[in-house]
Amino acid sequence: MIRVIAIMAAGMMISIGPAYAQSPKRGGELRAAITAETNTTDCHAGVSFTTVHHLSPHYSFLLRHDPERFPAIKGDLAESWTISPDGLTYTFTLKQPVKFHDGTALTSADVRASYERLRKPPEGVAAVRRANVEPIESIETPDAKTVVFRLSKADAAMLTEFASPWNCIYSAAKLAVDPTYPAKEIMGSGPFKFASRTPGAEWVGVRNPDYFVSGQPYLDGFRLILMAGSAVPNAIQGGAVDGEFRFVTPGQRDQLVQAAGDRLQVLEAPLASAILVAFNSEQPPFNDVRVRRALSMAIDRQAGQNAIRRITNTRIPGGFLRPGNEFALANADLQKRPGFGAGIDADRAEARKLLAEAGQAQLKFKLTNRNVQDPFQNLGIFVIDQWRRIGVTVEQELLDVAQHTRAISTGNFTVALDSHSDYIDEPSLMLSKFLSTDRAPPPRNIARYTDREIDRLYDAQRGATDAAARRALLRQLEERLLSEAHFSPVFWGERITVLSKAVRGWHALPSHFLNQSLAEVWLDR
Repeated sequence: MIRVIAIMAAGMMISIGPAYAQSPKRGGELRAAITAETNTTDCHAGVSFTTVHHLSPHYSFLLRHDPERFPAIKGDLAESWTISPDGLTYTFTLKQPVKFHDGTALTSADVRASYERLRKPPEGVAAVRRANVEPIESIETPDAKTVVFRLSKADAAMLTEFASPWNCIYSAAKLAVDPTYPAKEIMGSGPFKFASRTPGAEWVGVRNPDYFVSGQPYLDGFRLILMAGSAVPNAIQGGAVDGEFRFVTPGQRDQLVQAAGDRLQVLEAPLASAILVAFNSEQPPFNDVRVRRALSMAIDRQAGQNAIRRITNTRIPGGFLRPGNEFALANADLQKRPGFGAGIDADRAEARKLLAEAGQAQLKFKLTNRNVQDPFQNLGIFVIDQWRRIGVTVEQELLDVAQHTRAISTGNFTVALDSHSDYIDEPSLMLSKFLSTDRAPPPRNIARYTDREIDRLYDAQRGATDAAARRALLRQLEERLLSEAHFSPVFWGERITVLSKAVRGWHALPSHFLNQSLAEVWLDR
């Protein structure tokens, strides 16, 4: 459930909510804090929220999730679409006219070229979600406003994939000249044109006067201001920024409401995002399942959720699918797993025994982590303390987002904290990263293992059309993931967004990858 809340603090009632009686106003620049720079300007290569927040305002997509009727899907470039009865053919009719920011027309050829790039990335192009579009067998463009996708097999997640916030539509003409152009030039058809980037400081976009949605965007522009840690709530409180679109911690929310509540609005939603411990299975001793299980079961998630609730928004114990999702492991079943229930003393005794059996009673290693305080650094400190209680010594290595992404993608780590999230908690999307590394197309499996049973169960659930049968397969798959412990879930999150009351037309969704085009946002000031 998505909640818009009113909070009583310091004797004040804060009136908030995304539904407003007045019509949107034109003009003004939105100023938003952002806690990290993007490591790429190519949507297809992005893995972090910061890539979406920087790039979404500049690009268009075939479909997108409707922020007012989530999780419903609506057209972005698509005016309409049909799906064949056998689920193998998707036909889209595009809106016309649509222009890229350089004035050239956007047609079905551009949609085809963009999805061909995702399916079959040319040399030098990283398409990290290639596995998600693997069912697409061919793409046809019978005319300039029609694009037809033919699948090799039915896939219940396919329409969701067409609404991916990573699937930016690029210029076919530019891709023909240079397939890597998106990593060098920001040129889309979205509501805002790219204006400037000052590394280490800010990113600026300005209104696209030729945007294909009449009257939008309402803003003259937006400015993302780089800051981190306590600087973010301080800037929100002081009015230096209008907010930060990812999330704040519960403690920061309470402090902001108490200090400046009459000027703020608070929006909350469950968050389809978790933090995992990832073990590099190519590096001893983490190729030993006993070591991985020991480190997983030593983490006291039940007590930990209360201990860290004021310093991070990521604190809800769960498995590999978001707690509350219809396919997720039930909490009662999860608590029977070592490290997830109340018997932490027995679990830690077993963990010490497993380490001793593996010859790792004095285990020492380095934890590779992002230098982003919430949730990464805070959870890094937490898990290191948990491991200390079974005699394990850990040093935390803090890297910026680009360095961290490079380290985990190349296997240059032993143990790392890794985000586990996607734009929506559809099992086929969320679980694709756990496929064997030699799968074609390659998944985002940074733990670098091969497990054919995981592959088999994943493929079976992806093709299951009956919900009960799919649920049973997912239970087996999640049991396998928990047992092998190449990845170990720590906590899932809750999304708490604090914005200036002047910000209108924005909705908090369960993913910080969605609803970041800013086309419908306006300022009441």
